[in-house]
Amino acid sequence: MFHVVKIGGSTLADLQPAFFAALKKRIQQGDKIVIVHGGGPEINKKLKASGLPLEMKDGIRITTKETLACVEAALKDITNKNLVHVLNENGISAQGLCGSEQSLIQCDFLDKTQYGWVGRVITVKTEIIENVLNSCMVPVIASLGITDKGETVNINADTAAGETAAALSAHSICFVTDTPGIQINGKWKDTLTVSEIRENIIQGHIHGGMVPKVEAAIKCLDINIREVLITDQTLSGTVIAAKEVMV
Repeated sequence: MFHVVKIGGSTLADLQPAFFAALKKRIQQGDKIVIVHGGGPEINKKLKASGLPLEMKDGIRITTKETLACVEAALKDITNKNLVHVLNENGISAQGLCGSEQSLIQCDFLDKTQYGWVGRVITVKTEIIENVLNSCMVPVIASLGITDKGETVNINADTAAGETAAALSAHSICFVTDTPGIQINGKWKDTLTVSEIRENIIQGHIHGGMVPKVEAAIKCLDINIREVLITDQTLSGTVIAAKEVMV
């Protein structure tokens, strides 16, 4: 069974032994793990060094032609290579992939007026991912895409992970963050239903970068991925449920 693990950019900088242990255990159990990653901190460093602005809207990074070069370098040349290296160092065979190469993640523009060079995923070439898995390696995918005109686009990493899981008909998707799940009114939640999530977005308890995470989680439920989780590095945290379970 396929299992997608999405690692947030801030988490990548401080991966702990618990993460590698949890990942190894899943692989040893026969799970086919696919990793999709972001790279926010590295992108921010590149933008700052280049004197370019950092702009966000609705939890999505506004990406201009000028800032796209920084995004691409940070995701593909730095973050992806570093993650593959640290996985291999910790005994997990990994191979880097980039969504904009080999037309792995094909996109059109999400909304060019609002977000610039940000992609909406159309298709994912799962055969590329499966070839890596068949070589007994973990695919590690940088969240970039390509349009039918050959234009590279930035993709919100949570969205890229959700779309990859959907294309693979994955059994589960796990969004690994620097927090142990979702917090509402100061309390970490073991389970939240879709209706509870939507209510808490309206009330402002779920906001910022967590919004695209939960939206990606809800979309995964819509296409019948069985397990959707937002977790810490132990791969345990908040389970997103389609509806409340009656006891």
